[in-house]
Amino acid sequence: MRPANASTIQSCVCIVCTAGVEQATNSVSLQSYSFPQRCVLVLGNEQSGMPAAVLPLLDVCVEIPMLGVTRSLNAHVSGAMVFWQYTQQHLQGR
Repeated sequence: MRPANASTIQSCVCIVCTAGVEQATNSVSLQSYSFPQRCVLVLGNEQSGMPAAVLPLLDVCVEIPMLGVTRSLNAHVSGAMVFWQYTQQHLQGR
């Protein structure tokens, strides 16, 4: 897996939906978002999050709601939760 940057994301934009996992102004809750069949998941850096140049290239930002003071999860944990949600949505259609 290679690090995301604006040119990497831009090359995918016309092919599939691009969904970033990030707490942003217009983020959609993970539980309420319906993932399209063809979707690229973009995760930010463990410490600094999603690069600002990538955010406008995404079709959607998906946020994992959290309670309490902590407002972040490890990137691999976030990715696993989003993949699980995607899989649950698409297995139901079988």
